[in-house]
Amino acid sequence: MSVLETTLRQVRDNGSKCLIGYVMGGIRTDWADLVRAMIDGGADAVEIGLPFSDPMLDGSVIQRASVTALEQGARVERILDDLPDVTAPLITMTYSNHLVSRGLGQYLDTIAAAGISGSIVADLPFEESADYLAAAEAAGVSPVLMSAPSTPMETARRIVGASGGFVYAMGAMAPTGTYRTAGEDGWAFAQRLRSTDGLPVVIGFGIDTPERAARAARQSDGVVVASALMDPVLAGAGAASIMGTVQAFRQRLDEAAIP
Repeated sequence: MSVLETTLRQVRDNGSKCLIGYVMGGIRTDWADLVRAMIDGGADAVEIGLPFSDPMLDGSVIQRASVTALEQGARVERILDDLPDVTAPLITMTYSNHLVSRGLGQYLDTIAAAGISGSIVADLPFEESADYLAAAEAAGVSPVLMSAPSTPMETARRIVGASGGFVYAMGAMAPTGTYRTAGEDGWAFAQRLRSTDGLPVVIGFGIDTPERAARAARQSDGVVVASALMDPVLAGAGAASIMGTVQAFRQRLDEAAIP
């Protein structure tokens, strides 16, 4: 069992809710400090975005974060070289182009050697993931797979069985970002994927406030918070401010976990 899976299972089994933060690698020269700040603020794990020129699944905030990182000269290998030394598991979040251009095995071996515990490939269809899953197992990296409200339940159960670390439940059939006026009906499918002894099921997409995080966590084992952290970073927020934001999410999740 990977460090990522062990960590998130322990959080769940202790009666708490998993909180996963997100940092676009290379967005600023102090981006590694943002990772540390999120962990100090209570994040159980952190996704490291590997910038890509056409992040089709991401909304405007993460798109701007990706463009900003690329303009700063961020590249995959440089980001991996600059990963902070932290105790919480780190997960890469990116698109298939990075894997295809480097080769599946080479990419996964490289991120594993850098200390990455899990990998998310946002645009990889489950039906085409067999080679990726095999390469991830060989490299010792948890292949975190994504499921959406529109995914047929039979397919969703196969995704749960093949995923590693946790199951990423898309909370909306839309790009990442803010959905203050959107309904929350899509969260119910995450509840159906959960089991007491299975992988943690974590909701992402549209988790833009601590209150929404708490509501989503009632139907899941935790949440991913991305745009709500990168938006203030793009506006110039420092590490201390980001730590405070994560602490606010952590507090509401802890309150939600109380019976």
